[in-house]
Amino acid sequence: MYKNYFFILRCIRELSPLIQGKEIIEVYTQEKDKLFLHIPTKSNPAFHVIISTNLQQPFISVKDEHHKAKKNTVSFFNDFFPAKVDSVRIALGDRIIKFTLSNSKLYIVFRGGKSNIYLIGTDNNLHSFKKTSADEKSNFLNELSKLQFIDSISPMVSYLTNIGDITSIRKLPFIGKDILREVDFRNGDFLKTLFELLNEIIKNDIAVYFDESSNRPYFYPASFKSFEFATDCVLYKNYFDAINNYFTLSFSHVRVKDIRKEIEKYLESEIEKLSNRLNNLKIRIESGSKEKVYHKYADLLLSNIGSLHKGMKEIVLDDYNSTEQIKILLDEKLTPNKNVEKYYDKSRAEKIEYQKSKELLSSSVNNYERLINMREKLEKADDQQELIQIKKDLKLKTKTSSNVPDKDRMPFKHFVIDGKYHFYVGKDSKNNDLLTTQFAKQNDFWFHVRSFSGSHVVLRVENTKEVIPKRILEKVASVAAFYSKAKASSLVSVTYTLKKYVFKNKRQEPGQVSVTKEKVLLVKPEIPKDCEMVTD
Repeated sequence: MYKNYFFILRCIRELSPLIQGKEIIEVYTQEKDKLFLHIPTKSNPAFHVIISTNLQQPFISVKDEHHKAKKNTVSFFNDFFPAKVDSVRIALGDRIIKFTLSNSKLYIVFRGGKSNIYLIGTDNNLHSFKKTSADEKSNFLNELSKLQFIDSISPMVSYLTNIGDITSIRKLPFIGKDILREVDFRNGDFLKTLFELLNEIIKNDIAVYFDESSNRPYFYPASFKSFEFATDCVLYKNYFDAINNYFTLSFSHVRVKDIRKEIEKYLESEIEKLSNRLNNLKIRIESGSKEKVYHKYADLLLSNIGSLHKGMKEIVLDDYNSTEQIKILLDEKLTPNKNVEKYYDKSRAEKIEYQKSKELLSSSVNNYERLINMREKLEKADDQQELIQIKKDLKLKTKTSSNVPDKDRMPFKHFVIDGKYHFYVGKDSKNNDLLTTQFAKQNDFWFHVRSFSGSHVVLRVENTKEVIPKRILEKVASVAAFYSKAKASSLVSVTYTLKKYVFKNKRQEPGQVSVTKEKVLLVKPEIPKDCEMVTD
């Protein structure tokens, strides 16, 4: 009910003594559909009036302490401020608030999708907060000449008394169904009861509470008898305390719902992934290690090196431990020595990978049990602090839209090192192209594992004058190696260069590029411990 005309009248009555005679030194926006008026006072130098022209939530509120954001702010009506506030009034029967200033007039219009803020200077030119057509401006100027602005309930009582006819009064849009409902509930003389209610709205306590059954907050005159108020409702004598708490309640419950949904989605995804990983690891471990097999192949090839030549796809050799023969597959592009080295490398990698698989199985089982426990804890959690703690325990972090530009909202894996260095990993060939050719900036660092297929990786460089530490480059290279076909190797060569030295022509397949001025880092394929994945 906070949108009701008479509550807005109460709003301007309580606002007027706070700002009358004070100076608006700056008007700006830092949130969509909101305008901030900085009006310093002796006791509160950072005092602000906040005006929302949002379609769903139009309101005026105040903050004793508010500080302008350092980024993403836009100033409005610069030519007219600073300016002193002479008076604050509201149009009779219409939700149009008028700030009479020392050099201009500021109008706040609450009309659903057409809500806006206008300023008219001494030149009579109309300036608007939101984009407005010439016809709308003209219509508004014509309308102003017919409006009467008031700052008390008395002119409204006189206006309704002159109408007299109850049927006509009931049809007035600014009266509102909640007020009519209360008038009918009290079942007395219509006009007398109506005037009593209007005075109660202007002067009496305001009840604010959250109704769990309807999942929404309520804002009503505490004296209204037709409403069943919640037992935990809070009464406010001040309009701005009430409206601020109303939105706090609204935000808090929406926030709880959003956090719960976020955690549920994360747990469902992680438990499913862990379950699949556990099954694959069990199968992998049960199949045993091929370390000795690959080592035997390498020994046999080395013993028969004279029988090998480049271009062979396979060879059949006698097994020195039995009477059977063994067919060994070869890489026709490699020399005999390289094929021997390949199998020794595979033997070493198999030993490492098998041991890692056993270690990973143990840690995955523990992690799986932890997530199941977290899911049980989530089912019992019912307040915001408990949910925030669960989120913190899960190390689940979500970037807010205000910190993530639209151009950065790309479908790549996103990591951050030291809370400062952001880098992005492609997911497939087409995604690599998108990352390299459209997302990456010219002075970003670009990484790719040498001689193997893998993800393109881009390290964002926000400050081109900053020297990126070598340890950061090495950690990003390690992740590039991890997301490649060479991830099972102990050490991997990774190419890196600036994006401006990476080129792609139309003849190249998805994911293929040409690189100049490249450098190489020799790193271990891994995701470093201080490297955190960001979920958007």
